[in-house]
Amino acid sequence: MKTHYDILRLHPSASAEDVKRAFRREIARYHPDKVQHLGTEFQEIATTRAAALTEAYRVLMDVELRERYDDALREGIVPADAAPAVPPPPPAAQPTAPAAEPAASPADRRVSKGQASTTDFVRRAVTAKLKDAVEGVGGTVSSARFFDSVFHFKGRKGLFRKAEAAVKLAVRIVPRVDAASVNDAWAPALRLGAVDETLCLMLLGSGLDPARDLSVAVSDLRRKTRKAGPVVIPVDVRDWEALFPPETPATVRALLERLRQRN
Repeated sequence: MKTHYDILRLHPSASAEDVKRAFRREIARYHPDKVQHLGTEFQEIATTRAAALTEAYRVLMDVELRERYDDALREGIVPADAAPAVPPPPPAAQPTAPAAEPAASPADRRVSKGQASTTDFVRRAVTAKLKDAVEGVGGTVSSARFFDSVFHFKGRKGLFRKAEAAVKLAVRIVPRVDAASVNDAWAPALRLGAVDETLCLMLLGSGLDPARDLSVAVSDLRRKTRKAGPVVIPVDVRDWEALFPPETPATVRALLERLRQRN
């Protein structure tokens, strides 16, 4: 179980000012305004996380409570990091550190930073769910530069159907699946060099551009690489709905179906 220090990403010797700064930094990732466009599942994760952060802040900012908490840690009694039984109060009512100094950066940089925090939150939650689902369908996990995860599935043999080749699935999480994200991931996917494997590129985002626009982007890239390239599978992580090209391996379809059922 995580301690309050783990939740705030702090060392136990952190000062009160360190706690304030850490709370401001972490709670900003889970503000309702930053997750309202995501699916219910991610909103619930954000609510739970915000409650845990608030409780950690409450305890560590109270001298007496922190002393008792530290004593419990030294005795090996690690308090659970579960959320309180009641929902956390609205952001305005939560214990907050003093207001931060006005940012000197332009407005567009502030927006970009907020988007990055949301993407980071989605990345961690989605990666955990994906790994669990991949293990459930018999896949293995590896890594590759540029991608959040790479999964491998053994080929399937069937008595009454054509055997299916092994599959290498490269996954990249983006704010939104659009033509630009397809273009960015295409060349790195080609470099994975899937020998005797069907190479698939799964792009996951909080929303998809129209299927026609994505199809045009993939077709243009295939022309440039002489029809070589991965099977591109755009996925909306808000409900795990995917756009499946006809050549999508059955293993990948089964993986997405498993994720949808758990959503």
